[in-house]
Amino acid sequence: MTDLTPVRRPRDRKQRILVAAATLFADTGYHQAGMTDLAAAVGIGPSALYRHFRGKQDLLTAVLREALDQLELSTATASTLDALIAGSVEFALEHREFGALWDREARNLPDADRAEVKARLRAVIGRGADLITTTDPRFRSHALFAVADSLAHHSLKAPPDLFAHILRRAAASVIDVALPGIGPAEPAAGDPQQPTARREVLLAGAVRMFAERGYPAVTLAEVGEATGITGPSVYNHFPSKVDLLVHALARGSESVWLSLHQALRAADGPADALDRAMTGYVSFAVQNPDLITVLLAEGRHLPADDATRFRATQREYALEWVALLRRARPGLESVEASTLVHAALAVVNALARARRFTTARGLEENLLTLAHAITRTEL
Repeated sequence: MTDLTPVRRPRDRKQRILVAAATLFADTGYHQAGMTDLAAAVGIGPSALYRHFRGKQDLLTAVLREALDQLELSTATASTLDALIAGSVEFALEHREFGALWDREARNLPDADRAEVKARLRAVIGRGADLITTTDPRFRSHALFAVADSLAHHSLKAPPDLFAHILRRAAASVIDVALPGIGPAEPAAGDPQQPTARREVLLAGAVRMFAERGYPAVTLAEVGEATGITGPSVYNHFPSKVDLLVHALARGSESVWLSLHQALRAADGPADALDRAMTGYVSFAVQNPDLITVLLAEGRHLPADDATRFRATQREYALEWVALLRRARPGLESVEASTLVHAALAVVNALARARRFTTARGLEENLLTLAHAITRTEL
């Protein structure tokens, strides 16, 4: 006899959908994740998913809003800086994907929703700045939250209590260190020049457009039109859009590796080598914020084999810093050194691309000071 008892919907189905979507968007990317994939991850049919959300864009907005609700809850009642740091780290541990989602996928939100999420994030950073009594409180508050968000940009495994301890100490370091000070915007260059080689013009234009709009939202024809190179000329240099992405990522990756090799060759011991590597990377990030954005956000759009190699290259670059740090500080365990290195890189990447600071006077010197403070954090 067939059991006709109706199946009850779980009361937390909407929350389950949000958790599954956050994980899938972070792991595979917004554009690669379909509503059918999202429904399957929760064990429901697509029609059931549409009862809760109008579409994928609506779901991404809901994921970011729900995480922001938790971030605000974790930090709103903090009356001391230590409490704010603890709250931001606790949130990062519980919502490890949030920083990567905001970095990589916020461009896919409707304009109004993106503006709302950005305003809420600025308000949280503002609360941090209100509690900081040292110089440049807004700059340091950005750095504090970037330290916590660094968990979103690597897959290291460690007990949560260990991560919390390391990140709280690193966040305290960016608050306490003496900074040279962020000054007013640097004057714009008087007469910047463009390369004459059409291939280079296309590559530079693609990096700018990929950073602004995201790789999936840009066509090869649009890159050509924006750079004044149209018709067959575009395809003579880059047969496809993905070929353009491959070359853009290779340009950025090879640049940071070349800088690292130069640092290693000129170094007087591991500590000096690490300092030189950080100096080179900070300079590159500040001078090439769009390329840093593309390196961080667009590698997932490569063909599978290229994407695997690109991710390996990124991991290996960070591991070079970890190896130098452990040689310079032999008492550090691998997870401690790795967590500090990723925190330092996250701070440099975040603040070098923050529009509020990209033209600030002394940005390179201040970022290098923060990176030093993080890697020298006493645990």
